[in-house]
Amino acid sequence: MLQTKHDILPQETHDEFSREEFCGTLRRFFTETLWPGTRDVYQAQQLPAFEHENGRPPAHAREVRSAMENSFYFRATNLLGRTAQELLWDTVGEVVERQLPDLIEKAAPKAEALGSLTLNPDLPIPRYIDAVDIHVMPGNFHTELSVDDVYAGALYDRGVYYFAYGGMGPNNDLLGRLMSGWFKEEFPDFKPKRILDMGCGNGVSTLPWKDAYPDAEVYGIDVAAPMLRYAHARAESFGKAIAFSQQDATHTDFEDGSFDLVLSCLVTHEMPVHVTKAMFKESHRLLAKGGVLLADGGSAPAEGAENEFFASWFNNNNNEPFQTGLRRLDVQSAIVEAGFPAHEFFTSGERDAPYLGGMRRGQKNSKGGGAGYLGSVKA
Repeated sequence: MLQTKHDILPQETHDEFSREEFCGTLRRFFTETLWPGTRDVYQAQQLPAFEHENGRPPAHAREVRSAMENSFYFRATNLLGRTAQELLWDTVGEVVERQLPDLIEKAAPKAEALGSLTLNPDLPIPRYIDAVDIHVMPGNFHTELSVDDVYAGALYDRGVYYFAYGGMGPNNDLLGRLMSGWFKEEFPDFKPKRILDMGCGNGVSTLPWKDAYPDAEVYGIDVAAPMLRYAHARAESFGKAIAFSQQDATHTDFEDGSFDLVLSCLVTHEMPVHVTKAMFKESHRLLAKGGVLLADGGSAPAEGAENEFFASWFNNNNNEPFQTGLRRLDVQSAIVEAGFPAHEFFTSGERDAPYLGGMRRGQKNSKGGGAGYLGSVKA
């Protein structure tokens, strides 16, 4: 399955395409074959050795890591996983850089645009974004390489496709389609007129909400200007009217009660817990009475030293330092703390349901299954 070609998507040569395909295949080999093998090595070799030396199993994740660092298989797999990630961004990055002037020209806002783009060059970039290249993506989401830059947006669009080896679908929008589809099934009588996507990035998960609710006004906000410029151009190429603006999700310029639905997708694992709580609080302010907050559930909580260690690979090796805090966060309490009534909290599954797609399934019964969504209704 090939990625859908749209007006702003970087175009590759034959050789560039071959290198991108290799990067995707390498990441898949690491994810599906090599990395699962590290747990087998731990159980068969490193755990027995640790228990023999200490007379007990490891008490915490640091001791598991210490045991695993004695394994050549683990060290080699670790190195390959990190190298695959860096190679992916470097390979796609060269493709984007080669045609960046053309992409910038294509992304320039047009007078006849369906949607809108509003940027704020004076908006401070939060330190948790400026200090970390999330996913090892060079420059993170916000770095500007030139005037009217779209590099980060283009890099993410093409890079994520290969990061997930096509698993996000030809439009990279699988998560947005799953989320909006689940929501429509769970809330069939809910007809939002105004929808806000917090931390929309380059808009791949925003557009499905316009498909789900064609008559609604859909807005997307993010702090990263290169992502927003790309998001606007991408939405226009798909014929979708989206209002994008550069804002911090913890403090927006929208009036109280401006929206019927406020959502976020794959954002909470990229921010500290206190920022997630602030985003929930701002969401409560922005929602009209009866409005709904919807978010993906983040990462599954890890129980025990072994599980905590193996759940932390992306924290330590893929520049995702906030995953641990999110796994330990009582999301229901955080949402109630933001002002939502406890009895309106919902999730997409049962307390003991399995974990799918890296997103947590629930703490309270709901009407059906799903892929790990949670939220609340404003009283």
